[in-house]
Amino acid sequence: MLTGTVVLALGGVALAGVKAGSVITVRVMSAKVMSGPKFIGATAGTVSRGDQLTVKEVKGDWYRVEGAATGWIHKTNIVDGKVALSSKPGGGGAGASRDEVELAGRGFTPQIEGAYRDQNPTLDFGHVDAIEQVTFDPGELEAFVREGGLAGGGQ
Repeated sequence: MLTGTVVLALGGVALAGVKAGSVITVRVMSAKVMSGPKFIGATAGTVSRGDQLTVKEVKGDWYRVEGAATGWIHKTNIVDGKVALSSKPGGGGAGASRDEVELAGRGFTPQIEGAYRDQNPTLDFGHVDAIEQVTFDPGELEAFVREGGLAGGGQ
């Protein structure tokens, strides 16, 4: 299914109101909290959809947080404020309607995916399903970037 948490690109999510002391809510099914404000590096923990975190520091698009995990989380994984979200893909909570959840997920629900599969029975989704299962150890990835002399360091 296409309900993974890999974020390839998101248009400028503006969270201008987030500052130290703010409470933010995890909007993706699962997100890594990093030990530093960069995508590549050691993981400090994992948070789940609906977890509420307290912002301790803001550094660009990264927030140092405390709560279910302590470390740095990128703005693409959160929404500003306390929001009740379901831990089920496409599910809503008391604070978000199904339409709001679908909009946040760009409208791709399990029902839409099922309909797309039904309309395209010859398409092979095996590769998509396999890619969704791929995980990388952040420490090994950081070493790969460093040893390969890749620019940016995942920031």
